[in-house]
Amino acid sequence: MRRESGYSLVELVAVLGVIAAALAVGLPRLRAHSEESALVAAALSFQQRFREAWTRAVNTGRQTAIRFETSDGVTYYSVYDDGNHNGVLAADIRRGVDTRIGGPWRLDSGSAFVSVAIRPGVPAPPPDRGRLSGEPIRFGTSRMISFSPLGSATPGTFYLAGSTGGQAAVRVNPNTARVRVMLWSGRAWRQR
Repeated sequence: MRRESGYSLVELVAVLGVIAAALAVGLPRLRAHSEESALVAAALSFQQRFREAWTRAVNTGRQTAIRFETSDGVTYYSVYDDGNHNGVLAADIRRGVDTRIGGPWRLDSGSAFVSVAIRPGVPAPPPDRGRLSGEPIRFGTSRMISFSPLGSATPGTFYLAGSTGGQAAVRVNPNTARVRVMLWSGRAWRQR
């Protein structure tokens, strides 16, 4: 007598049900992890360019600046060098005195998961209070971070929003010229 092996239809449906349940639980977590990774990658990419601009200012003894620029709804940043020893100024950039030495690079790193924005209802990162609102780039009215030859930088913060609820704050400390990346996960801000 010959015996055939295999699975019954009921067994296959049960296995498919278990797989579907595991996917229903795991996919949102996988998407949230992918979004957080994209937020961190965009912030770290900016942090690298920030360090390069700071190092250039200190090593050359001339002001350097990172300028945030928006074109067709996309925010970019570029590095500029002080051409006439009076600081990097928007008027000097327009006249070609202060020249672009790097960029433009996308602030969102071109990720589909990341935009330069503030998600509604997200509390401000410490030590600030209240809820985030308004302009996502906050470096004064010039939208520039200036680096002095002494190593200081313009203070400010810009915000990156994830597509499913994540928020990142990239903050520049003026005295130490360090970049701090903070992530909002829906419950609390944590430093990355």
